[in-house]
Formats: sequence, C-alpha cells, structure tokens
Amino acid sequence: MKMKNGLKRGFALSLAALMAIGAVGCGDSADEKKEENTASAGDADKAEAGTDSDMPYAGVTLKWATTDNAATGAEAKEMVELIKEKTGIEIEWSITPTSKSGEMDKVLVSLMAGDDIDIISRTPIQLEEFNNAGVLEPLDELAEKAGYDMEATYGENLTKFDGKTYGMPAYRDIWLTYYNKKIFDDAGIPYPTAEDWTWEKYMELAQQLTDPDKGIYGSYIGDDPAVFYMGATQRGISGYKEDGSANFDDPAFKESLEWMNEMGNELKVQPSSLDQASGTHPYNEFLVNGNIAMWVNGGWVASTLADQEKYPRDWEAGILPMPYPEGETPSTLSINSCYAIPSTSSNKEAAFEAIKVLCENQYLLGHGRVPAMNLSEEEARSYVEEQLVPIFEHDKITADDIMKGWFDTERNYVSEKIMGTADTVIGQIWTEEGQLYLQGQQDIDTTMEKIQKRANDAIDEAK
Repeated sequence: MKMKNGLKRGFALSLAALMAIGAVGCGDSADEKKEENTASAGDADKAEAGTDSDMPYAGVTLKWATTDNAATGAEAKEMVELIKEKTGIEIEWSITPTSKSGEMDKVLVSLMAGDDIDIISRTPIQLEEFNNAGVLEPLDELAEKAGYDMEATYGENLTKFDGKTYGMPAYRDIWLTYYNKKIFDDAGIPYPTAEDWTWEKYMELAQQLTDPDKGIYGSYIGDDPAVFYMGATQRGISGYKEDGSANFDDPAFKESLEWMNEMGNELKVQPSSLDQASGTHPYNEFLVNGNIAMWVNGGWVASTLADQEKYPRDWEAGILPMPYPEGETPSTLSINSCYAIPSTSSNKEAAFEAIKVLCENQYLLGHGRVPAMNLSEEEARSYVEEQLVPIFEHDKITADDIMKGWFDTERNYVSEKIMGTADTVIGQIWTEEGQLYLQGQQDIDTTMEKIQKRANDAIDEAK
C-alpha cells in the first residue's frame, strides 16, 4: 500500500500537567423556544437544592438519554455515583431503543419533538447530525460562566461546528493490532514489534501465518467502511476536493478498496467479506475461536481481553499499534466518545457540570479507557502503569506496549470516519457499494464511479 505525506497530528500529549476531559453538542432554533423556561427551571432547581458553593447543583436531577443495556452496565452505575459524589447531582436514565441500520437516531427524534433531555453521548460524526437538526447546545458560554478552559484541557479533541464547541471528549477509541501469541509460537515466528510496523510487514506475516488445513487465518480486518478507505485516510487524503465535491476519484481510494479485496478474496489471508456478512466468521472470532493470528480493530477490543468470564482463553494476546503505510509517518485511526447537552435541556448549567466531571474522570474508573484530555507523558505513563497494566495481567501486556499503541507523541492519530458535508450518508454509500464489490457483485471501476456520483449527489442535496 503506497502512501503520501500530509497527515495532521490528531493526538499531541502536552507537557503541561492538565487534568481534565470532554465531549460534543449544538443547537439554535430549539434553544430560542426554551430560553426563558430553561432559565427559570434551572434557577428553581438551584434554589431548591441549596446554596452550597462547592455543590451549587446538589439535588438537581438530570435526564441522561441512553439504551437499556448501557444504563445497566457496571460503568454506567459507577458514572452515576461519580457525578453524585462530585456534584450532588442525581441522574435519571431516559431509556431509548437502539436505532436499526438506516433508521434515524431515536434520541434525535425525541429531541426534535422537544423532549427535555440533559445529557447525550455520541461520536463527533453522530453529533454533527444532531447539530444539523439544531438540537444541541453550544458549550462555550457555559464553560466561560463556569470558569472552565476547554481549549487548554482538550485542545483539538473538542468537537466544533462553525467555530462553536458542541462537545467535550471523555475518551478516545484508538485502533490497535491484536495478535495471538500461540499461533506465532506454533509457527515458530517471532512476535512483531512496534518499530516500523507497516502494512507491508503485516501482509507478509499474514501470509506466513495463514494455514487453511488448520483453519487459521493470518489476518482479520472487518467490514467497517473505515477500513475500505483507510489506505487513503492514513495517507492524509481528504474525502472532499477544495470546492467541496467528493474526492473519491482520487486513485488512493480505489487502491485502498482493491487492497481489501486482495486480502480476503485473492490471497485469502483473512475471511472474505461474504463470510463475514453471513456470520460464518463473526467479528469477534479472534477472541471466540482463537484461530486468527492478527486482528486490526478499535481500542475497545482491549477491554474485552481482560474479560476472561465472557471470553475465556488458554492463550495470550499481544498488542501493537495499527500498521501504517511504508515510507509514511506512523498513523492510527481513532474516534472520540463525547458528551453533549441538548438545547431542550432545562438544566444546562448543571448538565455542563455533570459532563465536565465525566470527561475528567471516566477514564479513571478502571474500564481501560484512553483519556481524551491533554496529559503529560509522565501523567500518561503513570495512568498506564497504575490502572491499565493490571487489567492486562493475563496477557502480560507491558506499559511500553500500551504507550506505543495509545500514547505515541510521534504518531498521527486521524479520524476513522470521513467528516464533512453529508458524511453520514457518504459512510452508508461506502458500506453499500464497497460490500457489493468485495462480495463479487460489481467490478471496482463501477464501484468507484457509483461511490463518487452518489457522494456528490448527497453533497448537493445537503447544501
């Protein structure tokens, strides 16, 4: 996979010892309708709660929109306790079913109907859809009133639209390479190292480790649209031209999709797209069956390595950074998980205090989160050694392993999703057309022509 220069640094570790974290939000029209009611409701709640200067919002109850599964998880319960301990604020879950593929986000539907919700959690690209619907509250004035410097705390990890901040990131999902040490040992191949860990080396090892007779695949890269175009993303090539039109006629996007086809359908070093879609080879096969030598996926997988109850294993896993194109600056796909305040909230100031607590402290709850705040290298290593290394005791993953994967100051961390006009629709287009090609239902040139045309149509419609 060939690569060009031009990636922007997505993750810089500040040498200033800053202790805080953040998320995302936006909205105008709904806010105008509720301005007077919001102020009076918030003041009434504060008056009822008391005037404790350390906890001015003690007793206020906030509504947090989430799914039933998320609300009953251990981390969710700990976050509710954390907010109450730090602020005195109570949390009431607003349970919303998860939207099916192709459906509008059900929380967004509720907010567009004017429902009073105080906290939501989404990725930046998802929040952009909320922002376009005018149902998110800008955070800048709330931060100024609270005397909170979001820029110093979160820097470029803040989510902004049209120059305004709509969310603060609590943690980051940074992609890694996971590998099965037993498969390497059985093949007599040394474990790979983080130094010069390129896609070219990854491919070489994947071919060496694939053993059809034993049902072993050297690689598993899923069918997420992010991997269809990651060859271009890691080269710093935008999905948009300077005039705002789609840039998918750039050869890098075609090369990226062809490379995925080569992996699964030609070299057969990993399950094909058709096998993945049919469930023959599920997304978590690396953990379930132990027959995958290397798995490139989001950092969320790391927390499952420690879950021996759900995924019992008699073999050890190792981690490496995500591979990058040879000759290029090391880079990794990443995405932030953010908190935002809907414009329909009746307690915006209290909600800001609550999400501030979440963004500053959620990564410290012991669930293997990568903080999105600016940490010094010393702070990052201290966090890794004290909280992350013990989690991965079974696999003997070291602090250096984690630092190289998640806290490398020389590595570019780039958005896994294409972000811009009609980006949600464009992501769906890539999914649909990319899978048709990878499953042998249309050729590459037809695929790229359709992606380019459909993306431009979506962009024109969104303007």
